[in-house]
Amino acid sequence: MEARPLGAALRPVGRVALWAVLAVLLVRGGAAILGSPQAQTAPVGHRVPAGAGQAADGLAVGFARAFLESSSTDDLSAYLAEGAHLAPMRPSGAAGQVAQAEVVRSEPLGGGRWVLTVSCDLRDARTLDLAVPIVRKGAGEPAVMGAPSIVAVPAPAGADPERPRPLAGPGAGAIGELVGKFLPAYVSAGRSADLSYLLAPGATVVPLGGALELVGAGHARQLGDSEGPARDLLVAARLGEPARGAVYALSYRLRVVERAGRWYVAAVEGAVA
Repeated sequence: MEARPLGAALRPVGRVALWAVLAVLLVRGGAAILGSPQAQTAPVGHRVPAGAGQAADGLAVGFARAFLESSSTDDLSAYLAEGAHLAPMRPSGAAGQVAQAEVVRSEPLGGGRWVLTVSCDLRDARTLDLAVPIVRKGAGEPAVMGAPSIVAVPAPAGADPERPRPLAGPGAGAIGELVGKFLPAYVSAGRSADLSYLLAPGATVVPLGGALELVGAGHARQLGDSEGPARDLLVAARLGEPARGAVYALSYRLRVVERAGRWYVAAVEGAVA
């Protein structure tokens, strides 16, 4: 039998080796493509949500409906964070008055807290916007931090870490008088111009337009330690809906400033109770 040349004998081995190298390159190339940032889907836990999340939105909508329709604060307890509470409210007797509700604004406050503004279309053709303070720690379930505020337009609500304290320092009496005049006007006025004599120059506040009436208001409390010409206040209020006999326990944050020896309201925001 005639012996084969060495090159001819090794030729099949070379082909096998070449195909093996090509196979390795194809496998590695495919893995690189699949593992690239453009093609790889990031784990859900590492995504940064645009807002508080669908669970928080659903909670805020459910709370807003219950707040406007509930017959007692007990019906709202399931929505509240541990330690949060609401002031007693008069039964509304208006179950089913909310035709549609949706979150129209999400305002991050930091520390796992948001204020979600829920726009509620009522069956009597009115619209009420409620700023609902929400807290959500990590992957935990969201909860409502306290009383919402009824606002004329979607607006941020300030959940402040400071503990409110009585008004102090120069101007405490004048500030109290300003709040006593401003809240009734804010609730009943139909135009921003109607509040101009109480507002700081350049400030714009949209009033509630008389849809509700002021049943009562507590004393203004101060947030923070500042006793200078600009202060943040917290004022509890009870707004009534005469047609239904409902009373809502709310809370507002007011920004007040001093100009030329006189105090004015610079901004109105919602706040937790």
